[in-house]
Amino acid sequence: MKESGHRQATVTIAESEYKAFLELLHFIYSGKLAPTEPILLVDILLAADKFEAASCIKLCGQRLIDLPMTAESAVMCLDLPCSISMAPALEEAAKKFLAKRYDKFLSTEFQGELMRISLTGIVAILSRNHPGVASEESVYDFVLRWACFQYPNSEERHKILSSSLLPLVPVVRSMTNGILMDQPSCIVDFTLSHGQCSGLFPSGSIRSPPFYCAGHGFFLSAHGKMALSNFFGLSIEKLEDKGPVRGTIDYEIEVKTRPSLEFLFLWRRTTTTDSKQAFGCGISWPDVIGENSHFFIDDKLHLRVHVKITPQP
Repeated sequence: MKESGHRQATVTIAESEYKAFLELLHFIYSGKLAPTEPILLVDILLAADKFEAASCIKLCGQRLIDLPMTAESAVMCLDLPCSISMAPALEEAAKKFLAKRYDKFLSTEFQGELMRISLTGIVAILSRNHPGVASEESVYDFVLRWACFQYPNSEERHKILSSSLLPLVPVVRSMTNGILMDQPSCIVDFTLSHGQCSGLFPSGSIRSPPFYCAGHGFFLSAHGKMALSNFFGLSIEKLEDKGPVRGTIDYEIEVKTRPSLEFLFLWRRTTTTDSKQAFGCGISWPDVIGENSHFFIDDKLHLRVHVKITPQP
């Protein structure tokens, strides 16, 4: 390093690096590493990488793998620069720790703790844990709550949800072509396969990715329903948010049909932004799934949702 040619040298470090740098100096002169606290070990590892102390990097990495991790140290290991030689091994160990600790991440026991975990940690947990079909909607709700807590800015939250989190939620992957928007009015197209629709009977449901209008979040839900007459249901539901615009909401659903291949009006409803009730319509199950159904085009059901918010005077 450039300082090696000087009799005296000044090394500038951040205040947050001070404790780790002292431990690194101690290691350089003694060959011993005393700390066993996971977070401090990660800090020492980063300091050792900064000053190219390869033997200290290796020792810190091995100690982190051998010792019990904490949620905070595991997330720090996930965020290590890929240039660090021990990063891949530490990343794998961190993912295993998080997956095991939060294998029941939908439990109320962990909700407060999980809300404080960073994006990389949440992605690792969702990637390794699959609660099953019965809990898919609960996973969806958890992801939305976490995103609202971590990202108060709606634009940033929408970006994180669509790029990093919602692709990991099976119930969202089932309905494609959702378009994230945030305008006073929006038109959103969704597509369902014949197989997905058939799988909803007798009592299944799937949700679309969220879409946004004037700061309010919505999603489209499709479900099967057994009653006196079986039907295929569609409903628009509002997320638990408090958008800045108050007023009336106009909902409308259209469906593309054969032989015109055009979207035709199916249902309309007007409500207010304060309403938390889901609104929708039902179509006779045989009319949708039957052999002579006019709703499927190339084995796909094409839906279009219109949402318009009119601010109150």
